Amino acid sequence: MHIPGACFVSICLILSMFLVSGSSVMVIVFEQSDRTVLIPDAIIYADGKIAGKTDINGAYNLSFEGHHPSIRVAKGGYSEWTGSPAENDTAMLVPLQVRNSTLHIDVFDADTLNPIKDAYIFATSEDGVRSEANSAFDGKAEIALRADQVYNIEIKAQDFQAVRDTIVTGADFSTVQYPLVRNDRISIRVTDSVSGVSIPLAVIKIDGAIAGITNERGVVISNISRNVEHAYDVSAEGYDLANLTKTISFEDQVVDIPLVKAKTTVFVSVYNKDQKPLSGAKVTLDGNLKGDTNEFGRIMISSLEMKPYEFGVTHDGYKKNTLSYAPGNETGELIVVLESELIDLSVFVSDNYGKPLCNVSVNLLGDGQETLSTNETGLDGMSVLPAIEGKPYRVKAEKGGFYPNTTAVNTQNNPNQIVLHTPATINASSPSEGGIPWVFVIGLLVVLAGGAGIYGAMSKKKHPRRKSRSSRRKSL
Repeated sequence: MHIPGACFVSICLILSMFLVSGSSVMVIVFEQSDRTVLIPDAIIYADGKIAGKTDINGAYNLSFEGHHPSIRVAKGGYSEWTGSPAENDTAMLVPLQVRNSTLHIDVFDADTLNPIKDAYIFATSEDGVRSEANSAFDGKAEIALRADQVYNIEIKAQDFQAVRDTIVTGADFSTVQYPLVRNDRISIRVTDSVSGVSIPLAVIKIDGAIAGITNERGVVISNISRNVEHAYDVSAEGYDLANLTKTISFEDQVVDIPLVKAKTTVFVSVYNKDQKPLSGAKVTLDGNLKGDTNEFGRIMISSLEMKPYEFGVTHDGYKKNTLSYAPGNETGELIVVLESELIDLSVFVSDNYGKPLCNVSVNLLGDGQETLSTNETGLDGMSVLPAIEGKPYRVKAEKGGFYPNTTAVNTQNNPNQIVLHTPATINASSPSEGGIPWVFVIGLLVVLAGGAGIYGAMSKKKHPRRKSRSSRRKSL
């Protein structure tokens, strides 16, 4: 409350006339400045304990007994006062010094981030005291305000929307920043519909005309008219085209347009080095299995975003191939060539005398005795088959005029040898090599013949020979 100095002194004298001497003292708190202002709600401490607060007239009747207390007066925005009343004082005038705080203000364009010069800034305290300043060429301004006080801030600049705010000043200084939005333009920001991340290099068309390409913050600044419906077409690589209509009001500062990531399909084709398709190849996408290739060596993977993926392809007998691939707007085809991890397993086929046999069909057998691969021997009796290093196999050799034979083989035993026998050389073959010794056959036949003769003789003794029907007829 602001009152003239003469009235202030008169009020203090009148209040002191009603005080009881010796047991109380009227504490009257006022601001010590170029104006005379009584200070309400100032906190009164007596001997370190809170005694009370001043009323709307800045007065508080402090009662005490015995000695005169030590008094401390505090109020936000003012320096504290300490003292004691004199022996016969019935009233005390307590002046509080205003404690100032400097408010540093930065004003800049919300779109371009450039500082705004000559922005008019004014701050109003709760008791109506107003301070003002203008921003310099760097958009900065300073205003001296009271510390620890609440102020209403308003900032105005030509061609910009006004900004209003409420702040509380600090003890010594405070810093605030204010972005201003132009009245004659609007910021259009393009973002990802899921993550909300800004999308740079997006092309924005308004009513069919190109309005601009978004910057690194995903923003295009346009002076489009407000409160009018406009058609927007927004496109960006890796996203579906967005078409929408929107009316921008005068209150809008930034218009967000979300884009949905585009989906596409990729065909993965897997071949060996001879360009033959590989069926049953397993295809992974970023480590997750997507399936096996069909009989044509192909697999389709759909609903992919247009971003880099890591494709992995594996197949028994081949080295794993891993590569990065980013699908495009159209259906793509990824061709993967696998290198064989097989090595040569060599087989030497000879007759019983060690002579190489040519044109022998040599079959590499799997664990289930299925045929994995087939080849023929050359003039040198050698046949080469693809096999996994260190894995045990069996091979079967066949040639017209010879008995077929099988044997265990391994890439570590190259060349593996297998012998084929003819009927003429079977006696020289071992049973393990697939031949049947003639001595054993002849002996077996002799045993069988002898057994049959013995059996016949025994049968005659047990059963007498009956006459034939014709003999009996003659006898008749």
